[in-house]
Amino acid sequence: MRFTFKHLTAVVISVLALTGCTANQASDRFEDRVGVQLFMWNFNSIAQECEYLGDVGIDWVLVAPPQEHIQGGEWWVGYQPVSYKLESQLGTQGEFEAMVKDCGEQGVEIYVDAVINHMTGSSEGLGTAGTEYAKYEYADLYSRGDFHACEETMDGQIADWANLTQVQQCELLNLADLKTEAESVQAKIVDYLQSLVDLGVTGFRIDAAKHIAVADLQAITSKLPAEINYIQEVIPGTPGAEPSDYLGVGDIFGFDLAYQLASIFGQQVAFLPDTSTESPWITPSSQTVVMVSNHDTERNGQTLNYSQPAQFEAATALMLALDYGQPMLYSSYAFDSFDWAPKDESGRTLDAKCAQSSLVYLTNHEAGTWLCQHRMNWVSGMIAFRDETSGKALTNPQTTEAVLSFERGDKGFFAVNVTDSDLSGIEITTNLADGTYRDQISGKELEISAGKLTLDLAANQAVALTKR
Repeated sequence: MRFTFKHLTAVVISVLALTGCTANQASDRFEDRVGVQLFMWNFNSIAQECEYLGDVGIDWVLVAPPQEHIQGGEWWVGYQPVSYKLESQLGTQGEFEAMVKDCGEQGVEIYVDAVINHMTGSSEGLGTAGTEYAKYEYADLYSRGDFHACEETMDGQIADWANLTQVQQCELLNLADLKTEAESVQAKIVDYLQSLVDLGVTGFRIDAAKHIAVADLQAITSKLPAEINYIQEVIPGTPGAEPSDYLGVGDIFGFDLAYQLASIFGQQVAFLPDTSTESPWITPSSQTVVMVSNHDTERNGQTLNYSQPAQFEAATALMLALDYGQPMLYSSYAFDSFDWAPKDESGRTLDAKCAQSSLVYLTNHEAGTWLCQHRMNWVSGMIAFRDETSGKALTNPQTTEAVLSFERGDKGFFAVNVTDSDLSGIEITTNLADGTYRDQISGKELEISAGKLTLDLAANQAVALTKR
């Protein structure tokens, strides 16, 4: 069981008074923690949401890039830094500091999306804090000598994604590529990240990590506190910059599991995801953050997204039921074009509003609707299932009539209908002891008798049983 700070005082006092024993603490197992990416949520909205997050057992929030960036109405302007001032489309430094404090009081940590590989792609302009810039000139921060001058290709852009030198020294999408091997550049990046740590940030998503040499990242992270968490965006496909190459720096996003979940529910074929580490694309469970989707993959069609609400919810349940990796939930907004973002006339992100948590709400695709997928009906129950089956291996996987099922040791049973058809009278054998079990999703009680469980599962429905 997880305890937020607000729960600890009353619980600890009562337990110690009654038993004289130490109270249970949240597990420190990597796999037992759960995060959420609140994509494009502004600082004030995240601060208000953290009470809910703490209550359901979500441990950390990934915040979009908070630093000064180019101006514009598109979501991706935040990924083009102008300076490291905390003045962005998401809010001010004061609002950022208040968010970190408020979330910390609910036991929810803040991770920041750190854009440290590059600066802008535009020729010149004013940043969101009023800083003047040109593509290779950033006030007192960086000048032309701080950037790579790629001679590998005609236009200085990455042309061959299998060429390690191009991937790490040429420009990604025309963005000015920082010379991260230079000690002076490293020092400025460290100063930025340390300033966020000083404000209470406990982790970073390293954007475009594969475009930064491993040695450069190691030099940067070695100068920061040892307890800081790093999740690196390393998309497979470049020899010498595969996910496994970055394990010495920190954790890795598990894109492969997201792709497999999309296959299971998109093709409606029940199979157990392959999480073996024989491939360099599959990293160890204890260093992999898994997801159903993120802000890039929901737009490029590689994973499930909000336009498939039933499949998205079922895939999220399956991800939480597996014994692989640390799950990161995804929460976003509806959009009618790739670039669109929910902003006001000044370019600031609008407040996020969660109306309800149901599939009916998720099918409202009007641009600007905050979808709040982390509030889906199943999420809190599946986090409870994950907590109760913590440390128990996945056993007895079966597929029956397009249903995938498995056990988590002797503690839990999970089954999901991966198809768009209702199924009834499904009989599944199980090694769990006979008795009454509670479905953490619906709250209903189900019986296991003579080693068998009989289920009716609607389209994309799941059950997650633990002993009553």
